[in-house]
Amino acid sequence: MAFLQTLFDFKQRQTEVRSSIEAILESAQTTASNAVYLLDKEQANNVINGLVLFDYFSYVSIIDDHGNVMAEFSRQEQNMVEEDFPNHSSYNPMLSLLTDNFTKSSLLLSGQPLAAGRSQIYGELIYVIDNHVALSGVYDRAIRAFIIASAGYIFLTIALSVVYHYMLASPLMRLSRRFQRVNTKSIATQQINHLVGHEKDEFSLIVNAANDMLSRISTSQVLLTERSQRFRLILDTAPALIFSLDKNFEFVFANKATAAFYGYSIYELKGRSANDVIKPIDPEFMRAINLFFDGKKNQISKTIQVKNASGADCYVEMTLVKFKTPEKHSILVTATDVTKRVKAEEKIESLAYFDPLTSLPNRNKVYEVLSLPSEGQEGMYGIAAIADLDQFKRINDTLSHSVGDQLIVKLARRLQKEFSFSDLMARLGADEFLCIEENVSDNIHTASNGAEVLGERLRACINKEIEIGLHSYALTASIGVIVFKKGKSSADEILQYADTAMYESKRAGRNRVTLFKNEMATQAAELLKLERDIMKAMFRDEFYFVLQPLVDSETHQLVSAEALMRWRKDGEIISPGEFIPFLEESALIVDVGERILNAICEYIADLIDRGLMFEGFKIAVNISAKQLARHDFIECVSKVLKKHRVEGQHLEFEITESVALDNKEDTIVKIDMLKKMGISFSLDDFGTGYSSLSHLKDLDVNKLKIDRSFVNDIMHDPQDEKLVRSIIQLARNLDLTTVAEGVETQSQVEWLMLQGEVLLQGYYFSRPLVPEEFEAKYLKQMHVVNK
Repeated sequence: MAFLQTLFDFKQRQTEVRSSIEAILESAQTTASNAVYLLDKEQANNVINGLVLFDYFSYVSIIDDHGNVMAEFSRQEQNMVEEDFPNHSSYNPMLSLLTDNFTKSSLLLSGQPLAAGRSQIYGELIYVIDNHVALSGVYDRAIRAFIIASAGYIFLTIALSVVYHYMLASPLMRLSRRFQRVNTKSIATQQINHLVGHEKDEFSLIVNAANDMLSRISTSQVLLTERSQRFRLILDTAPALIFSLDKNFEFVFANKATAAFYGYSIYELKGRSANDVIKPIDPEFMRAINLFFDGKKNQISKTIQVKNASGADCYVEMTLVKFKTPEKHSILVTATDVTKRVKAEEKIESLAYFDPLTSLPNRNKVYEVLSLPSEGQEGMYGIAAIADLDQFKRINDTLSHSVGDQLIVKLARRLQKEFSFSDLMARLGADEFLCIEENVSDNIHTASNGAEVLGERLRACINKEIEIGLHSYALTASIGVIVFKKGKSSADEILQYADTAMYESKRAGRNRVTLFKNEMATQAAELLKLERDIMKAMFRDEFYFVLQPLVDSETHQLVSAEALMRWRKDGEIISPGEFIPFLEESALIVDVGERILNAICEYIADLIDRGLMFEGFKIAVNISAKQLARHDFIECVSKVLKKHRVEGQHLEFEITESVALDNKEDTIVKIDMLKKMGISFSLDDFGTGYSSLSHLKDLDVNKLKIDRSFVNDIMHDPQDEKLVRSIIQLARNLDLTTVAEGVETQSQVEWLMLQGEVLLQGYYFSRPLVPEEFEAKYLKQMHVVNK
């Protein structure tokens, strides 16, 4: 309001000043014209002196028609002014927002009209108006208006604050304390007393509503207790096994049938681990439960073999349903003893030798054929070729299982027709076929040549397009072939070795034929044993992580750490090189990686609680290709972070170039989503893969980690020295942090320090440490320094 008043006042004063100036100039014009006409400087000075009596004239001059100054006046308070004329101004900041500092103008001085009707121009009166002087009164009135308005508002605010405190805030505080004294665990009806002096206002309505709510809560608690008792009665009288497990596989509750089946009481089962009760533990079943916990399905069913309280083998059909408890996610399990049914089904299955979809012999028939003794063909070699369709699951997932079944049926008919000369063409699995030729030759070389020919012919047959309706589909297959001598090798060995050769084809790039060699058997046996050991290690919780520091090259202070996976088997530390390469190729890396990520986030949460997590400290975690390729990887990471209440800014994911480029578009999308959670990324083993500027441009990473193979030789190999220096410069140009791995000597440290700001990691500073040792050596010291 004060501003509006000032604005109106300014406009009015501006109009008055303009009118006044026009009147003054009009009265002085005639005299000034005569002075110029007569070239009378004294008269011109008199005109000037008359005008400058008005203090808003900052500059006045009279100039004749030749441009000569006859008289001049200037108020000089500053040395320079706009357009080089003197300045006199009482500067007001407020009025500067409304008008210019000065207004410069001129008035032509003329005499009597000439014969042509035009006036004779004798000279010019130049003047400058100081607007701030002319309008200074507006500024003073504005200050008074603002002071008066501000004082009024301050007084009103204080008054309202006092009224608010005594009329609202104080009663609310008293009422909140009465609410806090309510015992929420009691099922008895409780009452909140009315505030004295507020029995009939809005606070009375709040108290009445609260008392009504407490009454309804008490009634609901009584009903809930009665329902709980009825629910327990139903559970205990049900013949089926009904129990609940939490995410740690501990019993939450169980009915009497469950307790009797396993030989415990109901109270003994509560809180006991399922691993101690349900025996033997089926690893596949436990893995299915893990996936079920983290998946989107709300219910699954599975039949497993267990032992009851007396040690007898039983088959139970378990149905698992997700539900939430106040503490965490749990599953409700209902189990029915189906031992008789399972045994009957097994007997029926043993009589079935043909695949119902394709009518080809199935695995049972294959075992029977391979187990039959040779008749008069001793010493003859046979051939078995297993063909596994490449990525057939993708066809089922994208085109539907119906189309997949049609493809399998048409392919089976083609195989039967083109390999009618073979002794057996069978379907071993959903997308796996077996061709057997017995008694090929008594010469191993001839049989081996025939095996390769058979495998290539089988591959060519599968590669032919299959038409279904108006569409054509092209299939490929990875094929493993084995030459065997019947009677010398069992059916299991023949199929296992053919499978080994087939998986070798898949590893070599798919759509090819591999002939089994003896060394593959040893390798397959070792890998199988390693896989079983890893699965046992998962359930025994033998995997753990150690931390290796990353330090600043200039200060040698801790910046971050890398978490490295380790395996302690029966008290012995297994070398990472013995199991990590296999684990990265196996699907087990997904579960193991998730467990390690859980453990690291749990550790970070613990560090935060103990005040040992200093600002900017991150723990880097290696992410495998199979983890990153999971469709629910983002969701999985988000759940882990939420579970442990950890911010993404404390984590860094390390990926190799090969992992990043395996599915580049998908990787870029996932990196972007994870970075929005605060997680940073580093490109590990840089320089050993597909290094190129285009990849660095597309991948939004924060760090480049120079592979240890280059750092090792920087003091001996000029090429490695140049390469490492180039990588550091490249990272610096791209605003990326550089990490040098495998730093082990003082000379390497000194050389890297000369390259500028680089992070160093290696045995020179520390070997990987268990978390307790890492804390003692680094984090507790940093905590003291920060204090």
